[in-house]
Amino acid sequence: MMVEDEGEETPSKSKPSTGSSSYKSWKKFKGMFDCIVSMVKEEGFVSLWRGNGSSVLRYYPSVALNFSLKDLYRDVLKNDNEGPPIMTGAAANFFAGAAAGCTTLMIVYPLDIAHTRLAADIGKADARQFRGIYHFLSTIYRVEGIRGLYRGLPASFHGMVIHRGLYFGGFDTVKDVLAKDAVELALWKRWLAAQVVTTSAGFISYPFDTVRRRMMMQSGLKEPMYRKTFDCWKTIYRTEGLSSFYRGAVSNMFRSTGAAAILVLYDEVKKFMHWGGSTSSRN
Repeated sequence: MMVEDEGEETPSKSKPSTGSSSYKSWKKFKGMFDCIVSMVKEEGFVSLWRGNGSSVLRYYPSVALNFSLKDLYRDVLKNDNEGPPIMTGAAANFFAGAAAGCTTLMIVYPLDIAHTRLAADIGKADARQFRGIYHFLSTIYRVEGIRGLYRGLPASFHGMVIHRGLYFGGFDTVKDVLAKDAVELALWKRWLAAQVVTTSAGFISYPFDTVRRRMMMQSGLKEPMYRKTFDCWKTIYRTEGLSSFYRGAVSNMFRSTGAAAILVLYDEVKKFMHWGGSTSSRN
């Protein structure tokens, strides 16, 4: 998270409850490993888990909602029960995944923004802006109201449509193609497909994620750095260059391994529980 948000400026601890427009510059890291070593050296080993509480709180409902809604939307689009389908094939898979991601985002967004801000709240305990999840949520709500807890939502929608559409839709489509002549697709083939799809989805949507995080970091500020999502895109490109949109993409690719495993695990659970038939065969 620190490498990904590098180059951003965050509000200082001075006057956090009034939405101060003052900023503190972040330290520049040479890369992922330099970031890890520096944080452990300066703030201790536990600092690597900063913001993990909010991450766990949002993660479980996010996964449950994403997968269940994806299947629901896909069934609606393909209209398996009666009448002609609204949409079929790769298009149905893509839009079902995108819709599931956007719906889930609306529900868990305050926890998502809390995770982003707490993970990036660097420094010793007495130098941090927020003490925890509740302190962050209450402070931002007091300063900006409910709007502050949904800062950056439009930018998040843009990235969510692309990422979840490719993540879910790509995996289901690749499975359908690979399973044409097979009763059941081998586990290793599904894992390989999941890994390729997850890595590709993360890389393609990464610039949108960069803009999303930048917009999130403005919660509680009276004078935001970026007026709108497009202004954020334009400012980053003009002041930091194209490569800045992909800062931290390598560390994100390492994390994609877990997301790929979840796709395959859910596939196995559905098959074991006989939920809608085996998803490892063609739907």
